[in-house]
Amino acid sequence: MTTYWCHNSKTGEIFSYQSCGELTNFSRGTYMAYGDYLTTGLESRKEAEEWAKEWVACHKCKATRHIEKDGKCQFCGSELRRVPIS
Repeated sequence: MTTYWCHNSKTGEIFSYQSCGELTNFSRGTYMAYGDYLTTGLESRKEAEEWAKEWVACHKCKATRHIEKDGKCQFCGSELRRVPIS
C-alpha cells in the first residue's frame, strides 16, 4: 500500500489517501465535487505544500492553474487568488 497526497486548489486542503494497485481509498464524493481542482499523486505533504504555492484555482475555468507573475489565469485572464493551506 502506498500513501499519496492531494491538493484541492479550491479549498486549500491537503490530505493523504492510500492506493494499492487499482484500488484506492480516495473519496469518490471529493473527486465528483472538485474534479479539476484536485491534484493527486503527490508523494509527500511537503511536496503538496510546495505545489500549493504555485498552483491555484481559477473559478472561471473551474480548474487548477499555475499562478503567473501577473496573477491572472493564462487561459481566461481571470484574477487568481490563493486560499490558505489546510
